[in-house]
Amino acid sequence: MPSAQQKEIEEPLPVRADGPRADFHSPLHAVHASNITNLNSLHRRGSVLFSEGEPARGVYILRTGRATVSIASSEGRIVMLRLAHAGDVLGLNSVLQNCSYDTTVKTLEPCRTDFIPRAELIELMQQSHAGAQSILDILSRELAEITDRAKLLLLSQTVGGRLAKLLLDWSKENRSDKSSPVRVDRVFTHDEIAQMICSSRETVTRLLANLRRRQVIHITSDSILICDRVALEKLAFC
Repeated sequence: MPSAQQKEIEEPLPVRADGPRADFHSPLHAVHASNITNLNSLHRRGSVLFSEGEPARGVYILRTGRATVSIASSEGRIVMLRLAHAGDVLGLNSVLQNCSYDTTVKTLEPCRTDFIPRAELIELMQQSHAGAQSILDILSRELAEITDRAKLLLLSQTVGGRLAKLLLDWSKENRSDKSSPVRVDRVFTHDEIAQMICSSRETVTRLLANLRRRQVIHITSDSILICDRVALEKLAFC
């Protein structure tokens, strides 16, 4: 009877072949067809897939779940660059440069990943023009996401403004009716939110409490409800 890991390898990617994050759908199956073993892994919440400074041995494809992509200063301050979703390819830039990983990737929730060693990735690129184009598309999307994060961090004059922009970005994903409050799931700790906006956990806690007192948001054990979007938009440009 095959192991659970072997079963995972035989399953198709849970990403649509025509989806925006499905660029590696065909190349990944090409790797599987070449009989490379132990590609698929399960990871608990809080698992580190790779750390900044480690030799880039290959790329990870996030099959399910989400993970944070961050960098750290020499003093240990952490800045979260972006949130990786199912279908994202992680560590690609470092692998192509054949250098150390330039970020740390940590699972935000239980995740499944596939791993492609660097040698196999380079071989796929050499054999397939479409595969090479997919890699360029992935790098372009990553650059766009990091640019958006840089705008959030650098263009807002206050920490409160950065927090407001972050909440507005999250609300866009769940917004269906402009006139009704928007519910945002609470999947991040205050410390993780602080890493996203270059602040401290204490400051985030204080700002969220202030927004709640002003009835701009309502906080429950598992969600944040955006009650006054207009007020939040005003804060975002402070």
